[in-house]
Amino acid sequence: MATKRLLTGISAAIMAASSLAYAAESTDLLQVYELALKNDAQLAAAQASLNAAGEAVPQSMASLLPQISASGFTTSNRSKTLGTNNVRDGNTHGWSAQLSQPLFNLSSWFTFKRAEHLTAQAEIGLAAEQQNLIMRVAESYFNVLRAEDTLTTAKAEEKAVKRQLEQTIQRFEVGLIAETDVHEARAAYDAARVTHIEAKNNVGVAQESLRVITNTATDTLSKLDKTMPVAAPVPADSKSWVNVSINQNLNLLSARKGIDAAESQLRSSRSGHAPTLNVVANYTHNVDNRVERSWTGAALPPTKTEGSTYSLQLNIPVFSGGATSSRAREAGYRLEGAQKNADRTLRIVAANARTFYNTVNADVDRVEARCQGIVSASSALKAIESGYEVGTRNIVDVLNAQRGLFAAQRDYLNARYDFIINTLKLKQNTGTLSPQDLKDLNAWMKANGDEDLTAICSGT
Repeated sequence: MATKRLLTGISAAIMAASSLAYAAESTDLLQVYELALKNDAQLAAAQASLNAAGEAVPQSMASLLPQISASGFTTSNRSKTLGTNNVRDGNTHGWSAQLSQPLFNLSSWFTFKRAEHLTAQAEIGLAAEQQNLIMRVAESYFNVLRAEDTLTTAKAEEKAVKRQLEQTIQRFEVGLIAETDVHEARAAYDAARVTHIEAKNNVGVAQESLRVITNTATDTLSKLDKTMPVAAPVPADSKSWVNVSINQNLNLLSARKGIDAAESQLRSSRSGHAPTLNVVANYTHNVDNRVERSWTGAALPPTKTEGSTYSLQLNIPVFSGGATSSRAREAGYRLEGAQKNADRTLRIVAANARTFYNTVNADVDRVEARCQGIVSASSALKAIESGYEVGTRNIVDVLNAQRGLFAAQRDYLNARYDFIINTLKLKQNTGTLSPQDLKDLNAWMKANGDEDLTAICSGT
């Protein structure tokens, strides 16, 4: 009877603590993600970087489009011819306009193509940052749930050990056990209190990490339904995941765009040796209002001039001190670096695909094993409690069995969270991670998590 009361008390303590913590209205996973979309500074910075990178296209295109310039001048002066009475004074002013249209400029063209590749690379970078936000939200969210589950278990463990201490004291007072058992139970209770304090602090730390992303206090989060199915990834073939990752991984796509940009830069640098051809049109308009007066009083009238010119300007670079060749070599080295970086990214992506695929499969088996561990630990506690009642077990055995049961519960919950996070990482590696994955997870969120893990794992 004592064993049954103890086990019932443990389950009731866990359920009560969980229900109390989530009695208030909770925030679910999708709501947290929406807050992150609005408030995450890292995503906003990535968007600003994309906007800045996008300006490179119109800037580089400008060198291929007509250039129009205009200028004007005005001059006031007075002069006298020495040895005579002739004086000239007045104002001279005018203006001019020039239109220049590049007809052939390879360097400007490849600079424009490079800007297009860099903008595409920035767009991929923003998409990668959006996927990264999904991962950061999921990891931070479930880290809070981990910490809260640990706190709930720590509270239940402290309460159960305290009840065991009280029972031990009562048995000692009537002479059924030795004083050593009391000291053992008290030591276990003190340790459980420390665990409770640490678990409470860890909840606050995890909540602050989530707050960095959302910029909003989300103290009450929806819990994960412990009956959520845990299934192996499909297709059940690591090669398929590797192939998808190689074709769609955003970091790899970005690295490939980096190669395209570096190739365009190399062509632009080499084009410094190529001639350029421009068509130029000029128009000038000048007015000379200066008046020359002599001793006779005669005056010269003002003059006006205007003119237009049209020309083709061919520029052939012959020698620039070796600067053009040096820039071409530099661009070649940068292209080689971009290619090596893409090769390295390819290897990492392929390795991660295999690693995450194997890890998720291991997580599925681990969740099942951890679940069975709860059943075994619960049965062990019952048997040891029965032995303690008849004197074949001591209090240390009972306390260790209790500790083992709570540890099995924590390990099971952590294994489920690991499965979720590793599954999301596998999808991120393939470039297929999307908000829909959070929506699917959110369907398994509820206001509280009061399931009896022993009953779930034993199928009762």
